[in-house]
Amino acid sequence: MNPKIDYAYFTRRMFFHAVLPAPLAAIGLSLAEMGDTILVGHAIGMDGLAAVGFVSPLFLLATFFVFGLSMGGAIVFSNLMHEGKKEDALGLFNFCLRLSAVVGFTITAAGLLFEDSLLAMLGTGPQDGVVYEMVRSYILYILLGIPFEILMEVLTAYLRNDNADNLSVVIQGASGVVNLGISALLLFVFDWGIAGCSFGFFIANLLAVGIALGYILFRKDGELSLRSRTIPWRDAIKPLRLGFATSSEYIFDAIFTLAAIHLVLELAGTDGVAVFNIIENLSLLFIFLYEFIGKTSQPLFSTFFAEGNQTELHRTFRYALGYSLFWGILATLLVILYPQILDLLFGLEDIQDAELAYYAARVFCIGTIFMGLTLLLQNYLQTEEDEKGAFLIVFLRRLGVSMPLAFLLAEFGFAAFWLVYPLAEIGTLIILYLYKRKNGEQVKLSPERIYSASFLGKLAVVAEQLDAIEAFAAQWGADSQKRHTLRLAVEEICGLMAERAQSMDDDSLLTQLTLLAKEDGSFQLHLRNNGEKLDPLSLISENLAKLSAQKENYDIRLLVLHAVKSHAQQFLYRNYQGFNTITLTI
Repeated sequence: MNPKIDYAYFTRRMFFHAVLPAPLAAIGLSLAEMGDTILVGHAIGMDGLAAVGFVSPLFLLATFFVFGLSMGGAIVFSNLMHEGKKEDALGLFNFCLRLSAVVGFTITAAGLLFEDSLLAMLGTGPQDGVVYEMVRSYILYILLGIPFEILMEVLTAYLRNDNADNLSVVIQGASGVVNLGISALLLFVFDWGIAGCSFGFFIANLLAVGIALGYILFRKDGELSLRSRTIPWRDAIKPLRLGFATSSEYIFDAIFTLAAIHLVLELAGTDGVAVFNIIENLSLLFIFLYEFIGKTSQPLFSTFFAEGNQTELHRTFRYALGYSLFWGILATLLVILYPQILDLLFGLEDIQDAELAYYAARVFCIGTIFMGLTLLLQNYLQTEEDEKGAFLIVFLRRLGVSMPLAFLLAEFGFAAFWLVYPLAEIGTLIILYLYKRKNGEQVKLSPERIYSASFLGKLAVVAEQLDAIEAFAAQWGADSQKRHTLRLAVEEICGLMAERAQSMDDDSLLTQLTLLAKEDGSFQLHLRNNGEKLDPLSLISENLAKLSAQKENYDIRLLVLHAVKSHAQQFLYRNYQGFNTITLTI
């Protein structure tokens, strides 16, 4: 009796490895983002909160570039790597890294050179007295830290796509904790005032960039490297367009925030504005939670999308959705049942009726369950390179649906206004459903051009696959040489792995195979197995060295693989997410 094959094995293991730690980084970063509001509110009071508020549009501008420069490029990088185009992928990484530095330091230089004009654009001037002076102190280190924040996010996005998921999460989470710790120390112990908070932002991001760059420079088993060659501008348009399609969310956020503040000010005065600020800060916790689950799932989405493996792509999405809903429902229940947690986070001493904040938080949290689905779909559509769909979600959530709803609900009073949060998410999902029903799902290739199988790596079982692979290739026009090369590739790679790569689970070696019949006539083979790390390329080199030295113990199987490699357009080995992964294009 043949042992049962666990078809979800690779997806489940990669998901647990990459995504499970994500909420820890999300909580750390969200606390850091809320940290200035919490610390300044308790230490300085309303003047300090006003100063932080004046600078918030600058944070939105930085965040716009953070995600615009990181996410689109990282997704295309992952797709290129899984297609075996390593040099193009590294060229894209180095291009985005340099562009990030140019953009970040340009913002810093412009802000420092034209500080008075910048402060006027932010809405403050000498007439604001002590608040104006606080803004000047606070903004200095914010401007110095912005380029390092952008670089940190770009580097960690690429590390996530280079088999360093846990390090990426640790760097981001630790930067948030260090930011909060240094800010609190300088503010409360060394009496730096409001400048202490912004210095924490600067130094935490600087340290994070140093650690990420050091890891890339001295890491032995990664693909990322710093090099002089980059891709030309024309090849960068697609990843940049893909990234900025969703980072425009932060521009829409600024517009919605300005409108909402004016509405709640009319409805409930300054208490209404205070409640709105609390809800917007609370939203950061949920956004970071869902975004980090989505962004750490993105490399897995990209992996299976590049391989054309729709079954495992959809399985990964279901895992991510279930995990998102678990955390979202848990956090929602916590706030609904114990709204007094808002007192601990933000302090409600200056709000006459804390029940206003409790009610608004409860309504908002109901909407976060739908928010989790929309944000996850946003990352999923980015991976599919459906930039129109991803942009549609961004636009509808914070402008296209939420803005009209805000003006409409404000007509029915303060209590009705907060329904804008759940209704905007539901409205976005309805419109997105209609969009996808009309346009369908983006796929790498039509399903009939994809052959996939999972099998235990015994030599007899491998032999059973060879005829099926050869028949599939013949169906899509492969000549005898291509069919023979594909047959040899699968036979020798799987045979080599079965003989030499012991399964990490002390069981039969499990192999996942996907073969794509591309429209240009080439065939792309993806092989993944759960054996101990074994690089056929390095073994081929060692075997050829033995052959050139006229030693007799060279391996015929490796010589055949060398012949296969010489006929391949690309032959790439990666130990990705702990599994041997080989991409071969013929």
